Amino acid sequence: MKKLVAFIGSPRKNGNTATLVDEVTRGALDAGTQTTLFNLYDMNIKPCQGCLVCRKTGHCIMQDDFQNLFKHIIEADVVVFGSPIYVWQITGQMKLLWDRLCGLFDENFKLRYASKSAIMVYSQGNPNQDAFKASFQSNEAVLKMLGLNVVETILVTAGNDPRAAANNKDLLLRAYEAGKAV
Repeated sequence: MKKLVAFIGSPRKNGNTATLVDEVTRGALDAGTQTTLFNLYDMNIKPCQGCLVCRKTGHCIMQDDFQNLFKHIIEADVVVFGSPIYVWQITGQMKLLWDRLCGLFDENFKLRYASKSAIMVYSQGNPNQDAFKASFQSNEAVLKMLGLNVVETILVTAGNDPRAAANNKDLLLRAYEAGKAV
């Protein structure tokens, strides 16, 4: 059975990011995929200390909620990252998670695990879908270095209204179908 793990990096439990990530996971469930969902705002994830132990051993020495999240990423076939855009980038909570993923590769930048598919979900207040395109491309490059290949990017624009995604049937269907396709 395929496994999908999803991370919501938004403080709004019922906002646009959560709505779209929920649709991705619902689609995956309907396709018979085992899913696990984490809300990063409910987690204790400390900042990376740059000790590089994870690069040597594959394990982070800090004890917090990250160890469980990392285990789920290792076991997953598909990883979903959902974040609103704050100051042109993912939220700090999502960045804390990404900074701690260096254990996915070794000291020689060789991946420890098989590459996985990734789905990115973004919510932005700006109505221009290309407003943060450079940031999205940079994020995709970071994830690729970690062995997480972005196969789908789902974006809600004009997302200052926390119901923008819920009111966009086409976008909800796209998120659902992305999950179902895993």
